[in-house]
Amino acid sequence: MSVRITTLSASALLFGLSVLPSAAQAKELDACGGIFLTASSQCEFKPTQDCQTTCATTSVEQSCAEQTSTMCSASCSMSETTSCTQTHQTSCSMECDSIASESSNQVCVSDCSNDCTSMCSSTSDAAACQACCSQDCSKQCSSCSESDQSSDCNTKCMSVTTNECIAEVNRDCLIACQINNFEDCKTNTVQTCNTTCQNKGGAIFCDGQFINASDLQACADQLATEFSFNIDVNVNADVNGTVSTVTKDSKTTTTAKCSFGAPPRNSNGILAAALGAVAIVVARRRRRS
Repeated sequence: MSVRITTLSASALLFGLSVLPSAAQAKELDACGGIFLTASSQCEFKPTQDCQTTCATTSVEQSCAEQTSTMCSASCSMSETTSCTQTHQTSCSMECDSIASESSNQVCVSDCSNDCTSMCSSTSDAAACQACCSQDCSKQCSSCSESDQSSDCNTKCMSVTTNECIAEVNRDCLIACQINNFEDCKTNTVQTCNTTCQNKGGAIFCDGQFINASDLQACADQLATEFSFNIDVNVNADVNGTVSTVTKDSKTTTTAKCSFGAPPRNSNGILAAALGAVAIVVARRRRRS
């Protein structure tokens, strides 16, 4: 049994990153496999039994979007963005009124994501394209400030267009490479998911997606720091089987699996057992006499 950490319904994300980043700030979590999450995400620790039933190709897209983005970026590094920057700078300046309350990070992610939607709608694998493109946008736009809402518009636009254009000029190459490697990545990552479930006693899942973290505690600590998600990833064994504990807002819920073993050893139980033994001895003596 697993315990949800936030109140957002799991149905909100039908497919990992197919829903593009919202206006909420998405943070890159390097301790959690380099994925991007927001405070509205759901995160949970699933112990081994539940964990293994969740490891599937549909639960590793977010991890593969990150893995293929990192792998493909080395071979897709076009740097000429002058023409693009000039065009986008003009367009951004015309939108100063509408972006006055937004940070350059929000504007960059929003504009970049809109381009993803347009591009991916005509691809053969729109879902994989959308997942990869969204990850690429979040990664590239992470260089933009998250707290410059009140900055001068032209200064803000310069940051937005610089990063947006780097993403744009590399997009065709990057997405083609990512999609080409996406299926193999999913197969391999499902295996990694199962191995993690077995070797580490479980795994962390956010928005239904496997978090490919090499250190579960480090990932849980970063989730707590960035979003106040309090997840206990320690799996403790006792005489009743495996116990998993997940904490939220100082309230702790403990779930036990495979309840078996010796009955409770309390004073009432010991007394009842002793009286039963005496009764058996007396009955035997009466039959012999």
